Amino acid sequence: MFHFRIADESDIATVSVLIARLFEEVGHTPEAEDIAAVYTEIDGDNRHSTLLAFDENVNAVGLVTVTETISLYACGLIGVINELYVVPEYRSEGLGSILLDKCKELGANRNWKRLEVTTPGEEYAKTLHFYEREGFFRIGPRYKYEL
Repeated sequence: MFHFRIADESDIATVSVLIARLFEEVGHTPEAEDIAAVYTEIDGDNRHSTLLAFDENVNAVGLVTVTETISLYACGLIGVINELYVVPEYRSEGLGSILLDKCKELGANRNWKRLEVTTPGEEYAKTLHFYEREGFFRIGPRYKYEL
């Protein structure tokens, strides 16, 4: 049985470690300390939410981060999932789906028009298939420009 709650400032270390583990798996370089500094900065912003999942022993076993933004193409507010992570021992137990369902509920409560997700590249076919199975569909590639 899983338990969920929105993270707050007391969860900075937990969130940072989980995100660092995610980044390590996908080849990003930020470390937990760097993530903690950024998380501290954005935690007070009510447009950003991090939902934590805990197992029956109150160990953090997953999370999803979502940011609210406005979009002209969607004609209103949308949510953008930036990170979704489930610790390896809990994968294939439905936790990722539950985390997405919780995001969908959050979006419905906040009157979002849609929920989008930042996905990894084609080399993560299993991840892309997971999102497609959950009802997400491709809307095109995303590019970045580093400032």
